[in-house]
Amino acid sequence: MKKPAQNGSATKLLMAAREEFAIHGLEGARVDRIAARAQINKAMIYYHFHSKDNLYRAVIDDHFTQIGDLEIFLQRMAAFFHKMFQERQNFIPILLRELASGGDRIKAPITRIISVRGLNWKIKEMIDRGREKGEFRNLDSTHAIISFVGMNLAYLMMAPIMNSIWEIKDEGKFKEKRQKEVVNLFLHGLKAK
Repeated sequence: MKKPAQNGSATKLLMAAREEFAIHGLEGARVDRIAARAQINKAMIYYHFHSKDNLYRAVIDDHFTQIGDLEIFLQRMAAFFHKMFQERQNFIPILLRELASGGDRIKAPITRIISVRGLNWKIKEMIDRGREKGEFRNLDSTHAIISFVGMNLAYLMMAPIMNSIWEIKDEGKFKEKRQKEVVNLFLHGLKAK
């Protein structure tokens, strides 16, 4: 895939694609709408990106390359989980069924999203680098990353039960606050310094 230029038609397409994919997801997104939103001929999508899937990957890659430090990365990751589950609530029962049956059908797309662009290695490297600098205590970065993902997904997948147990009345407000709280807890733990 050709790397998009910093300006011009590829950049306009990336900006338009971000909005289209955010609203409709990969499957529901239409290249005609992306081209129309960018005010560029649809053929340019295929010239720069070769396919809708490659454009989607470029949007994800572009999003994560904008992230500088671990805290910003984690905040955006938490926001991504929140937005994904907010906009695609009908995906939760599908995901739970898939997980209960071993997850064979969802391994490939999850691996593609996380591993193909090296996101798993980028966050691991950030944690390892912070540990080497003495910013983080001595911990296993893989366990830390898996724990962070779990901290985000557990509530989102079990919100009706959690809301009942903890008497959460305003789920929307709680979810918004939770994004920041999870990052704060993950980075700083429970103990006061």
